Amino acid sequence: MTGGNGHALITGTGAVTPLGTGTEAFWDAALHGKSGIGEITLFDPTPFPSHIAGECRDFDPLDFMSRKEARRMDRFAQFGIAAGIQAVEEAGVAEAIRKNPERTAIVMGSGIGGLSTWEREYRVMHERGPGRVSPFMITMMVPNMAAGQLAIMLGATGPTQCPVLACATGGEAIAEGLEMIRRGDADIVIAGASEAPITPLSMAGFCAIRAISRRNDEPHRASRPFDRDRDGFVMSEGAGAVVLESPEHAERRGAEPLAAVAGYGRSTDAYHITAPDEEGRGVERAMRLCLEDAGLSAEQIGHVNAHATATPTGDGPESKAIARVVPHALVSATKSMTGHSFGAVGATEGIMCALALKERVVPPTINLENLAEDCERLDYVAGEAREAPELEAAFSNSMGFGGHNVVVAFSSVR
Repeated sequence: MTGGNGHALITGTGAVTPLGTGTEAFWDAALHGKSGIGEITLFDPTPFPSHIAGECRDFDPLDFMSRKEARRMDRFAQFGIAAGIQAVEEAGVAEAIRKNPERTAIVMGSGIGGLSTWEREYRVMHERGPGRVSPFMITMMVPNMAAGQLAIMLGATGPTQCPVLACATGGEAIAEGLEMIRRGDADIVIAGASEAPITPLSMAGFCAIRAISRRNDEPHRASRPFDRDRDGFVMSEGAGAVVLESPEHAERRGAEPLAAVAGYGRSTDAYHITAPDEEGRGVERAMRLCLEDAGLSAEQIGHVNAHATATPTGDGPESKAIARVVPHALVSATKSMTGHSFGAVGATEGIMCALALKERVVPPTINLENLAEDCERLDYVAGEAREAPELEAAFSNSMGFGGHNVVVAFSSVR
């Protein structure tokens, strides 16, 4: 299958997630319905109402960079670089990048950037004075540094971008990567997003708006998209990246793609800074625009990886939009396993869509036991993964604070 306005092929993936580092570990854990949520270890959560998050516990930056490089990067940038390097290695494009660096682009976004650096250096200034603030603070803090540092490591001299679109950032990065391929800006695009938001200040802020789960005694059961007993999302961290190639470039290399990025749709709610309207009209419009851009019919979309954060304000409206556009699709809410890594999550969920198409199996939504009354009755893949032998296309939905909606369509290459 190919997109109506031109498509890009996914030839490599990389992931750093609470389910594991590396796409293989991440995907295997997701298919088996494992949870990456646990007690916070990155700081003492005792003073906070919520003590749980999805941490990337097996991540070691020294697997991807030198100790000196790691010390000069915020955790979010370490994640993004690790995901990008994994994707390049899986795709086998390192030599192609070296031979033609100006034809390699990077789109690596972040919703927040170096929050832990900002918090740490503020404490240093407050306790020890401005003269003790790190000279690397600015370059560790700004959100574009994962993109910039990855370009330096790979020697990629094509265009580089850093989308910042709250929780829709990862989807936006993949959409812009596709557009770069379509425009002819690059033959190879490394597209993704990273986030490291598990910090005291971030936790305090989200607790203050009562947006996150307080199910501290059952962390593995805390993230409950579409479920009657949901009580908010679970914060997490991580990164995802894909290598996108033009079909011509991939064919010249003899690459074997996993799937294609067929199209995208974008919209803005213009309704509320943290909630969609009750009918989900904005994300519905993005899904319909995505179908048009990809040259696909609604009937061809067999799977939706829903944004579904386990909040009453978000799950219900999104389910209504899905019911109006693709009511037949198999619906997964994989944040039930990974938690919500804000800007990064659209990238990791996009990888899940690509792998679902490649392997014809749809990952589950765990903890969905009793459908909430405000959610539409869809074909939710609850509890266990489901075989989908006829699957030919999938949506990845992303909805961000500020009213941003990004829907990316992935299609099979079989």
